[in-house]
Amino acid sequence: MSEAGRATRSDDLLFERERQGVRTLTLVRGLFMLVAVVTVWIVGASPFEKMATTAIAALTLIAIAVSLYLFSRGKFVRTLGLAGCVIDIAILGTFPIIWYASVGGTEVPPAYMLKTQLTALSLGLVALNALAIRPLYPIVVACGGITVQAALLVYVLREPRTIVSSDFVASTMGPALSLDLVLVSMLIIAVTGAAMGYLTLIARRTVVQGVRLEVANVHLGRYFSPGVVARISSEADTLVGVGGRTQEVAVMFCDIRGFTAITENLQPSEVVGFLSQYHTRMVEVIFGFGGTLDKFIGDAIMVTFGTPDPSGDDAERSVRAAMAMNAALAELNAEREGRGLAQIRHGIGIHFGPVIAGNIGTEDRLEYTVIGDTVNVASRIQDACKTVGEALLISDAVKTRLPPDIEVRPLPEQRVRGREAPVQLYAVEEPARRERGPG
Repeated sequence: MSEAGRATRSDDLLFERERQGVRTLTLVRGLFMLVAVVTVWIVGASPFEKMATTAIAALTLIAIAVSLYLFSRGKFVRTLGLAGCVIDIAILGTFPIIWYASVGGTEVPPAYMLKTQLTALSLGLVALNALAIRPLYPIVVACGGITVQAALLVYVLREPRTIVSSDFVASTMGPALSLDLVLVSMLIIAVTGAAMGYLTLIARRTVVQGVRLEVANVHLGRYFSPGVVARISSEADTLVGVGGRTQEVAVMFCDIRGFTAITENLQPSEVVGFLSQYHTRMVEVIFGFGGTLDKFIGDAIMVTFGTPDPSGDDAERSVRAAMAMNAALAELNAEREGRGLAQIRHGIGIHFGPVIAGNIGTEDRLEYTVIGDTVNVASRIQDACKTVGEALLISDAVKTRLPPDIEVRPLPEQRVRGREAPVQLYAVEEPARRERGPG
């Protein structure tokens, strides 16, 4: 996957996390409105307060229902998130007026509007908007809450009946207004909005890092077995940047015999399905033995054992994996025979030796692979399967690292393309063949 492809995948996953966050925020906002309506109907001061609150809640719930529908379609997520902030600010501006009207309206000093639950409501909505992973939302709502309080303060100060006093009792229990308390309330909302915005920013960065790790794991999962992916993911800065290191690995090439003849009468989609079926079976076995899928080369597969980290049994695991691949192919052929399909044959060649393993390419286009003479020899050994009529061949370097229970049969030295000196090859005596005996 290219850097551009990974960036697109990361953006898609981040957008999905954001969509889920805004959707959760919208659902909680709806629950908040339902709780508000129930509370007002239980302790409301007047029928007007109950009806007005219910009407606002109904409009809000309709907007929420439309938002949830659009969320399910993946549309206008960011716009709907900001629209939710506007709804919250509208609630902050409307509820104090409703509360003021419910206790007498013009018969009550207007300073009462600044003594309601406006501050608590503002803080609650600011915290609520932190559920979405966008720092802008709590900051916008906090600014809205401050603006509402400032507008109410201007209105109250313009009212002739307003009494401004710094006396705590008179301003909290009586009709007077304390400018200090109002300014402190606005300061609390501002600080809370900034704090929630910062915490949301940290949470968003955590989500971004998680998304990038998820994309990286998916990318690594195309090449490494699940256990290797888990180990790589736990190590910082692994497989990053151009470069590699020299290490000894077992390199396997596996190629389908007569691929052109099998697929010449198939449609392109059928060829893809055929290869997908075969590759799926083989890769499952490869990963089961801790192998690393280096690449698909048409119908061929290049695999390494010992990357990214070598171990003492890399050669053994490569041969056992090859034997298991042959067994898996036999099972697949049995299924194909039942459907009247052509049998599949393949050849596997394995060599062991030093390679350069790492990210090869440029900063814009990297591929984790192995290069070196060992790779070339392994490919030539696989080609030799056609010449000698064997399905699984290994080199002397692999044979010397095998335990006694894996039996091999020496073949006459073979000349392989690209090598002046002949190469000693061995055919692996697989269990089924040993039971049948020679011939």
